[in-house]
Amino acid sequence: MSDTSYHLIKHFVKPEPGEYVPIEFIEITKKTVAWSPRLKQSVYVTDDMQDADKLKRVREINVLKAINQLSGNITTIELNDEEKEQFEDVYKAYMERGGQILFSRRRAGKRTVSFFELMEGKDRKKEVAVNSMLLSDKLERE
Repeated sequence: MSDTSYHLIKHFVKPEPGEYVPIEFIEITKKTVAWSPRLKQSVYVTDDMQDADKLKRVREINVLKAINQLSGNITTIELNDEEKEQFEDVYKAYMERGGQILFSRRRAGKRTVSFFELMEGKDRKKEVAVNSMLLSDKLERE
């Protein structure tokens, strides 16, 4: 896989606007996350953390675990409450009608928000472009 598409298969998926990642839902949990100035990254807060008092911007988030169908690996997607509600609506429709859940992100003002879409089975067939060619056509081009 090329370096340009690595962002679609890593553990924390971050598709660019217009890119879609097919996922298969596993579970949603609520976790506490905070910024660690020492590590210079966000960390999940646990009861046995030693420097918990030095963490900044402590907040609750929803963590969606899913199978990324591009890589076959488990992917973690952090969602706020509005994004979780939108996912639940799409998941309910998926359970009723089937199809494929697609994950993407889009710009909303200065922020990038996660969103989900349901691609139903019949739509998936329409989108597949068949690039077949008869052997005689191929030989004529050469």
